[in-house]
Amino acid sequence: MKLAFLWHMHQPFYKDLVSNRYEMPWVRLHGVKDYYDMPAILEKYPNIKQTFNLVPSLLEQIEEYSRGEAVDNHLELTAKPVEQLDDSDKNEIIANFFKANYDTMIRPHRRYDELYKKRLAAKEYYQERDWRDLQIWSNLAWVDPIFHKEKPIKELLAKGENYTEQDKAILLDFFQKTMGRIIPKYKQMADSGQIELSVTPYFHPILPLLCDTNIALAPRPQLVLPKHRFVHPEDAMAQINLAVDYFESRFGRKPTGMWPSEGSVSEQIIPLLVDAGIKWIATDEEILAMSLGRGLRSAGDDSLVREGDLYRPYIFETAGKSVHIFFRDHGISDLIGFVYSRMDAESAANDFIMRLEAIERNLRQKGKTESVVCVILDGENAWEYFPNDAHDFFDKLYRRLSEHPTIKTVTYSEAVKSVEPARLPRLHPGSWINHDYNVWIGHPEDNRAWDLLYAARELLAITDPSVPNYELAQKEIYIAEGSDWCWWFGDDHESPDNDKFDQLYRSHLKNVYRLLKKPIPPVLTKPIRSNFIMAHLMEPVDYIRPIIDGKLTHYYEWANAGYFDCHKAGSTMHKSERQVKAIFYGYGKDKGIYVRIDPIAELNFANLKVSIEFSCPEGLEITFANNRIHSNKPLDYLEAGFDKILEIAIKSPDIKGELSSMIVRIYDGETEIEKWPPVDSIPIRPELAAKMFWTV
Repeated sequence: MKLAFLWHMHQPFYKDLVSNRYEMPWVRLHGVKDYYDMPAILEKYPNIKQTFNLVPSLLEQIEEYSRGEAVDNHLELTAKPVEQLDDSDKNEIIANFFKANYDTMIRPHRRYDELYKKRLAAKEYYQERDWRDLQIWSNLAWVDPIFHKEKPIKELLAKGENYTEQDKAILLDFFQKTMGRIIPKYKQMADSGQIELSVTPYFHPILPLLCDTNIALAPRPQLVLPKHRFVHPEDAMAQINLAVDYFESRFGRKPTGMWPSEGSVSEQIIPLLVDAGIKWIATDEEILAMSLGRGLRSAGDDSLVREGDLYRPYIFETAGKSVHIFFRDHGISDLIGFVYSRMDAESAANDFIMRLEAIERNLRQKGKTESVVCVILDGENAWEYFPNDAHDFFDKLYRRLSEHPTIKTVTYSEAVKSVEPARLPRLHPGSWINHDYNVWIGHPEDNRAWDLLYAARELLAITDPSVPNYELAQKEIYIAEGSDWCWWFGDDHESPDNDKFDQLYRSHLKNVYRLLKKPIPPVLTKPIRSNFIMAHLMEPVDYIRPIIDGKLTHYYEWANAGYFDCHKAGSTMHKSERQVKAIFYGYGKDKGIYVRIDPIAELNFANLKVSIEFSCPEGLEITFANNRIHSNKPLDYLEAGFDKILEIAIKSPDIKGELSSMIVRIYDGETEIEKWPPVDSIPIRPELAAKMFWTV
């Protein structure tokens, strides 16, 4: 039995082409943790063959880091001398330098764990040496174990604490040099024949949706689509050709295989791939089930596995052009990605081999002597949840596979040549997730993103290609066509960086207008996740008249108020760091505005400053600190009460209509530690309320 691994190496395109800054550091951090070691591990196991799928937009970013041309905030804050860090820098460091899996990347390092546990009291606890140690450890913890016995990592790990500015320079130099080793390592091992390299369209777009967003109706006829139909097969072709050309320029040969972004396929994209020289592609087993008219394993139908139809390649032909298609074993692939990290390495490896042997026995009983099991998953994201960055698991697994008498690892091109394919009568349109495209289209936020892309693409279409910056604007369109943005829109996925992805996506579209010297549409200044506010906000339903005493005097005094749920809304901070649980607000018949702020724990506002900013009148700020309330502008009335909660009453004829909105900020000294909402603002509209509420 043949076993074909495919590790998909990908990160979003984090660079803003106009500012030339990287908005997030994950290419650099994963570079030293995953992208080099995954092929390098195989040098110890020459009988193990694998396929690595490389996304050109990732490689482009790796190259910029290797040349020292890439700049991200994490890198800058690491390099900045500790004595030059201001309060804003320190606040950002505390918020972002612990973004690593605690159990596997923080807790194993005594000093990093110590800093983590005292981060909430950083202002009182941290000295210069602590800030410097955190700068080091927030990078050092990402260094792959393959380097732990090499200089300079061996010495830095042994030192453990009390690092110097010179230590930082040495570590950052190691990062840059390691980034420069990644692409040559893949080329070296591909040239040796131990690995095959495949590719994905340049900026990781969902090809079927680029060709025609209406294809999303095929698997889900009731789906609500964007207002504008996006039909640009020429962009799909360009993304494919750009990828093939980039690949050839770096590796000296054209790719013959492709993992289409997110395993997304349709019959329409096949001729585009074949014309670019692609001989094989891969997608998910649910696409095969739907294409053959079979049931899904997730729904209890295991016939694809039982009959062995999952474990062979297929040929699909359309418009006189054909391609080999492989289908991933969804179950085994997901075990590696989501389950084995919770098992000890030997048990996980044994379980994997046991499952392969069970498949092999079943296939033998069915008389199928030629078969291939396809294991396909991300090549970087799972390992930070494994102890020792999964090295123990890989060592156990690769040793077992190297010694196995009947299971042989192969590349996908080898499988094309050695396993007889079957004919596929039709190709169901969909992705590796639920055999549809719903993660990327259909939700109001996804649809809004597509409509914004449509408008920018239409502008490009009517622009003379000879105008200055046309090619750069076109590149921004291609970047915005990537799948990563809509991955984070909607309610499918949540992360602390959702709003950063929103901002970065809109910046790519805004850059199209900037580069073509056209006005930026105002809609691009508002978050696509603008419904984020309404998803966590209930507006007032009637007038209120609370007693301003800092207590919930009786249930009904705030029952008709508006409510913003800070707990559900989340933030970029660790849950335990939040100060605010909820914000209530409402309007009185006396034209007063009432605000109530509930802390996570009683009295935790005692040493903090609470600021409420209103957009109208412009610049109005009300602050509560040291048990006193203050306004920077004259008001008709201002009162506050604080005990278990903070209650504030405001009267001002200038706060009116739909023109005003409210933001709440929490400060420790002069440093902002929290902001609500994290994006946009809470609408304040008493005049509208007066029209809507029942009056007696």
